[in-house]
Amino acid sequence: MRASSKLSMILLLTILLSAIAITHAQSITANDAQNSVNNAYKTLVAAYDSGVDVSKLIVQLNQAVSLTSQAQTLTDSSPQQAQALASQAQAIAQNVTALATADKEKALGLSPIIVAVSAAILVIAGCLIYLYGPKFFWKTWLNLRKNYYVRAKNGSPKSKDLIITWEEVCAVILGVTVVIALVATAPFFLPKNTSEQFSELGILGPNMQLGDYPTQIVTGQTVNLYVYVSNQMGQPMYYGVMVKLGDNNTAVDPAPVTPIQQFTSILPNNGTWTFPVNVTLTQSGLDQRIIFELWIYNETINQMQYNERWGQVWLNVTAPAS
Repeated sequence: MRASSKLSMILLLTILLSAIAITHAQSITANDAQNSVNNAYKTLVAAYDSGVDVSKLIVQLNQAVSLTSQAQTLTDSSPQQAQALASQAQAIAQNVTALATADKEKALGLSPIIVAVSAAILVIAGCLIYLYGPKFFWKTWLNLRKNYYVRAKNGSPKSKDLIITWEEVCAVILGVTVVIALVATAPFFLPKNTSEQFSELGILGPNMQLGDYPTQIVTGQTVNLYVYVSNQMGQPMYYGVMVKLGDNNTAVDPAPVTPIQQFTSILPNNGTWTFPVNVTLTQSGLDQRIIFELWIYNETINQMQYNERWGQVWLNVTAPAS
């Protein structure tokens, strides 16, 4: 076969593979990216439960969450851009899954059996020192100082010198080894997350203060608020905040209306999340309200679930003056 023919075949194969790769990248949807984010979150929580520090992984996964949200928003208006964002999100989420899995396997290398055996060896060593340490010490001391003369020391009968015997030293060593063994093995036997677990949702005014809310606005005016979320659930949590519009007749907890905005983020345990929310009301009316609901990702049903936390801001919306 001629060299030019071989070169043409290689070029054709390269173009074909590139086309396949581009087609595959374009076929990734926002739903695919969301599934990858969900799987990464599950792996991240499992790594956290194994004792892994997942703070850096949470930062990376939140990048994928943000890209996925953007892709979902642009799916109808700009499909190509949405596919590109979804592809980036999926790549980041898959990388987080791989890193979390590797970190979990490393953490599991320090199994309870190894820790228990090490603790047992430590306690046995402490017992041996306690039982045979004084005898060994005095035998060694006599061998080293057998040619010494002993002379009584003259002292006042009222003086009391602090004397610590070698037997007492060995007893202290035994006590220390037992304490170290208990501290090392306790995390494997004590129940985790025994404290109260809860999530917090708060609505803040334009100055990021409670109660600093507008009450009277004009149609078309934008309301600037802030939402505060706190995670006290004992593990990283995947939160969603839905913003809805209603009035005095709208049922709540949750409100059966379509959200006008959605925000999602993964928070570490004991972490907080504060972000701005800007809502423009286009219809006038009394007793209008902006409703905020807290949702969490449920691994069992593989979707967001209402967390029974909600807040609202009441407004009277008037028509602009003619």
